[in-house]
Amino acid sequence: MHGNDFSSDELLQGLNPQQQEAVAYSGGPLLVIAGAGSGKTRVLTRRIAFLMARRSVKPYEILAITFTNKAAGEMKDRVTELVGPIAKSMWVSTFHSACVRLLRQESERLGYSSTFSIYDSADSQKLIQKVCESLNLDAKRYPPRQFQNIISNAKNELQSPYEFLSKAANQFDTIAADVYTMYEKRLKQANAMDFDDLIMKTVEVLQKFPEAKARFRSRFRHILVDEYQDTNHAQYQLVKELTGDESDGFPIAELCVVGDADQSIYGFRGATIRNILQFEVDYPNAKTVLLEQNYRSTQNILSAANAVISQNESRKEKNLWSDSGAGEPLIGYVAESEYDEGEFIKGEIRRLQDKDESQPGDTAVFYRTNAQSRVFEEVFMRAAIPYKVVGGLRFYERKEVKDLLAYLRVLANPSDEISLRRIINFPKRGIGDRAIEEVDAFANAQGISFWSALLRVREATAVPNKASQSINEFTNMLVALGVLVEINTKPSVIIEAALEQSGLMKELANSTDPQDEVRIENLQELVSASIEYEERSLDELGEDEEISLGGFLEKVALVADADEIPDGEDHGG
Repeated sequence: MHGNDFSSDELLQGLNPQQQEAVAYSGGPLLVIAGAGSGKTRVLTRRIAFLMARRSVKPYEILAITFTNKAAGEMKDRVTELVGPIAKSMWVSTFHSACVRLLRQESERLGYSSTFSIYDSADSQKLIQKVCESLNLDAKRYPPRQFQNIISNAKNELQSPYEFLSKAANQFDTIAADVYTMYEKRLKQANAMDFDDLIMKTVEVLQKFPEAKARFRSRFRHILVDEYQDTNHAQYQLVKELTGDESDGFPIAELCVVGDADQSIYGFRGATIRNILQFEVDYPNAKTVLLEQNYRSTQNILSAANAVISQNESRKEKNLWSDSGAGEPLIGYVAESEYDEGEFIKGEIRRLQDKDESQPGDTAVFYRTNAQSRVFEEVFMRAAIPYKVVGGLRFYERKEVKDLLAYLRVLANPSDEISLRRIINFPKRGIGDRAIEEVDAFANAQGISFWSALLRVREATAVPNKASQSINEFTNMLVALGVLVEINTKPSVIIEAALEQSGLMKELANSTDPQDEVRIENLQELVSASIEYEERSLDELGEDEEISLGGFLEKVALVADADEIPDGEDHGG
């Protein structure tokens, strides 16, 4: 079943009756309740291929949303195996990736250039700290991290600063509204959006600008959403806007959502299982298909899982089953203490090794909070059991990588003040805090951006001469590198040039710290990542995209937390 050599009947082969129903259904909204291990990815990819094979749907009329970039890549690869290269013109991406793609085309309607930066959580927190300082708020009494969470929750509920203020219940909320207001102002000055903005601003574009909405409503005739139980209000509203209701003159897009309230895990990020539990209320003519056959586990495991989850009050009734047999019985152990628990786990690992049933790498230990790892690590180290902790510092969170990315972000968007402040004196070039304060004062007096003030530093007479000269050399270096961006030089070439001209590579190469060899390798890995982006993009870019530094930075920014298991070092014996 490769290329275009497939039929709709072939696409139903090997599926159970419920899977076949989910793949072939047409005629309105479809809710697929997919239990764990029930083959939902197979159903989604076959359904997409079926739309093209049986119903003559064009690939560019399909929008498929997943929750991680990894899942999006796998889905697109699977569909390509079924239908061939025509799958390239489908949009298969995460919510955030789809929104960035849409906003790059429409952001000027909201006062942003198409080269806007995407701020991660750390960037966002730094900017909120700056806002709190400018509002003279005591960091202990008014923690910036708390404001960050409040603002994120407000954006997930699609509340503007004004709407948030109108619902303020106390003085703290009123102050939070002030922080939110100034934070939004500073983001716009930096031509930047945070992650929550990507969805909120997309909804704003679709609601405020009918001609923009028409472009996407007329294009996307079929919308598929995976992990629907983990959508928040903003994502829910985005799906509604893109699906439509015929009032805009276009037929309602055919919507298929896949999910399972029993697997909802993102409540802490604002997700609400109401979206999946109320789907049939939102869409009264919806068809619901239950996928209950499990292909991953034995019946003993499923029976235990069914018994536990059945206690949940808010759920759609389903009962997972398997034809793989009963399997091994489950073992329950109630430990007397955390150390007793660690010793029991150690004993089980040793028992399995002694019976030659497993190696250390075959065993996984799950725990609820990071703090719980300490006891297990101590026990494993004493027992000389090698282990790896998954969830350490990720590649893109490492300081040297963030430093280089900050240079690249400034080249793509000089208004990005957070990145600019990060690199202005790194490596050290004699631009101290006093000089930066004077530049800030000059910028405020002139009503110009931090970058503009740096370019006009000669006019800021309060800046010491030596620092002024260093700032001049710094901006000249960035302007020269910026020319490479303007002529659309390949990202890998720009990164190599930035590494050399910024002094980053020289700083590490001259260091006597052995860890700096690892840091150099990490910077070279970023170059490799850009080359990989260039090579993959030749095959994968849509008709409205091109290989660029901005495109590479976008890919980096959108690497979801859940996408990567970092390569940590083995610890212990």
